[in-house]
Amino acid sequence: MGPLQGSLAAALLAAACAAQACEVPGDGTSLRRALLKVKYLPETEAWELAARKHAPVQFLLSLDAPLDRDGRCYWPIEASSAGKVWNTFYATPRGEDLLVAGPGGALLTLEAWRGR
Repeated sequence: MGPLQGSLAAALLAAACAAQACEVPGDGTSLRRALLKVKYLPETEAWELAARKHAPVQFLLSLDAPLDRDGRCYWPIEASSAGKVWNTFYATPRGEDLLVAGPGGALLTLEAWRGR
């Protein structure tokens, strides 16, 4: 195996390990709790109320793009309306910890996002 093939194999192995690091919870309720945690944030409820006047609102939890941060898995949840994403949240399976994609894609804690 040449250096290029070895690098490619290492990159594929790293991607496979990262994907396996965040397994979809099999209990049937954890990710629902995470989604509801985002949906019922005061800021989200206010945005949803205003957005519904113009278009339907969607909350999309993506199972194929988890984020492994400091050994914890965060699942992306997009809040959108009229084809535009309002915010992307990242929630741990039961919603006990939330991050929010800020300007430029930087991840903010919920408290930092609220304070901006």
